[in-house]
Amino acid sequence: MPDFNPAATVLPHPEFHWHIVVSNGEVLCGERGPLHSILPISLSAGELATHYLGDWAGKPCAVHHLPLRLALPGCEWRGLRALLGAVEESQFLLLGRAMQVASWDLDHRFCGRCGLQTSYHAKDRARVCEHCNFSVYPRISPCVIMLLIRGDECLLARHARHRHALYTALAGFIEPGESAEQAVVREAEEEVGLAVGLEPGQLRYVGSQPWPFPGQLMIGYLAEVTGGELRPDQDEIAEARWFHRSEIPQAIPPVETLSGQLIRTFVEMR
Repeated sequence: MPDFNPAATVLPHPEFHWHIVVSNGEVLCGERGPLHSILPISLSAGELATHYLGDWAGKPCAVHHLPLRLALPGCEWRGLRALLGAVEESQFLLLGRAMQVASWDLDHRFCGRCGLQTSYHAKDRARVCEHCNFSVYPRISPCVIMLLIRGDECLLARHARHRHALYTALAGFIEPGESAEQAVVREAEEEVGLAVGLEPGQLRYVGSQPWPFPGQLMIGYLAEVTGGELRPDQDEIAEARWFHRSEIPQAIPPVETLSGQLIRTFVEMR
């Protein structure tokens, strides 16, 4: 699997070997996928916003944001979710980085404090307002995702707002002034009415994953339930059920997702 090494600095731009083109929340894919060795469009520099992402397979890679989505021969526009599982994990992480950087650039061309136009920072990946000295870096929202467990059973839920009827783990944003562990406890109680223990062995950190929908960092836990009564929040949770490790439903998230990894980790535990 090719390595992806994120760019440590923004400037100077190297000569790009790989190109990713995004527009209106979608990625331009050719016959060989979303990475292009030759930029498939001919536009002036002013019509494209270009950012260095880092190195893919040892060669510099850039994302180009196209203001208007064009129909190009031999290419199609695909949403990022459609590429999850369709490309290898390291390439998906690269595409997620590309989409987030392009969105940050598009969303902060004008200062959110005084409304004047911003400019690029000389060294950092940031947009700066020279009028009020306000700087905006790409924003990352930390979230917890937790699989609640009870002996040989785990709690899987179907979320009311998801189009796909998957059984998955619970998740939620970390609030200001809150630790990740406190967020796990709060979300479990709010979403399904269950209490989670914080004693050693009751809350197990499994891993983290960038999740570019639109810009989260997911922090994953296996969480032992210590009490409460199962009461799914019908606004967010359409259904929540306990499943024995030997009877996990087929409709769960793919292994490329942290939710899928939490479920599979639990199944393989002894």
